[in-house]
Amino acid sequence: MICLIHGGTKKLQIPAFLLRKLYIKGSLENVDDGFKFKIKNSLSPGTATEMDPIKIDDTEYPLEDTVVSSEDVEVKGSEVSADNPIPIKVGVELVIMVKGEQLEEGEHKIDIGLQTKEAGKLAFDVKDAL
Repeated sequence: MICLIHGGTKKLQIPAFLLRKLYIKGSLENVDDGFKFKIKNSLSPGTATEMDPIKIDDTEYPLEDTVVSSEDVEVKGSEVSADNPIPIKVGVELVIMVKGEQLEEGEHKIDIGLQTKEAGKLAFDVKDAL
């Protein structure tokens, strides 16, 4: 269970098993200049105000090489901020594209972390395979 406390105020408690359900299993795939995967919010509307670097297995990828896109927004991970937030609408897929080396075939552990206006810090990991 993740208990979120921000500025002395207790925020939502979202269990990791619920956060893992945001990840679309089977969405991890290589693309010409890296790899991508998808998440889909099934919990409640949110607003991402900061991203952590995506980590695959033991490799951390720079935010400047990460692009988050949905039906109405496309933003570099390094540009996500309180002044430039990403709306996380219920039922809408977010595609996270990471530029770099393609991933090897097989199972990978993906670490995802972000700060939201509504629930504070959210962090979870999932496993998916190519």
